[in-house]
Amino acid sequence: MAKLFYEFLGRYKEWRIAKLHEMIWILIVLCLGMLAVLIPWIMPNNGLAISSAVLVLFYFATRHYLDLNARVSHLYVNVHILHHHLIGKLEVGFCDHRELCYCVENFRSYVLKNYGIFLDNRSLK
Repeated sequence: MAKLFYEFLGRYKEWRIAKLHEMIWILIVLCLGMLAVLIPWIMPNNGLAISSAVLVLFYFATRHYLDLNARVSHLYVNVHILHHHLIGKLEVGFCDHRELCYCVENFRSYVLKNYGIFLDNRSLK
């Protein structure tokens, strides 16, 4: 159970970092796109040349963003599968107590308190 949980935590952290990078790059793409459109109006004399250079940067930034987006989607699938598997293990129970115990509830509240992750059927997003 611990191995599964630590694998989930590692993948979850990797997914969250990739999502943050994706958000940063979408902002870069939006800014470059707006600059490519606005520069010819701001600088009518040589704005077209600068706008063309910004458009090339826009193209490469968009390609990088699309690669990041594919990576984030792939990581989300992995995290979602591990999350579902972890929830299944929790529903079955992971302790050896024969009498009524609260190990699963304690573990879920610990994970929520320390990591901010719900270990129930809620979405990870």
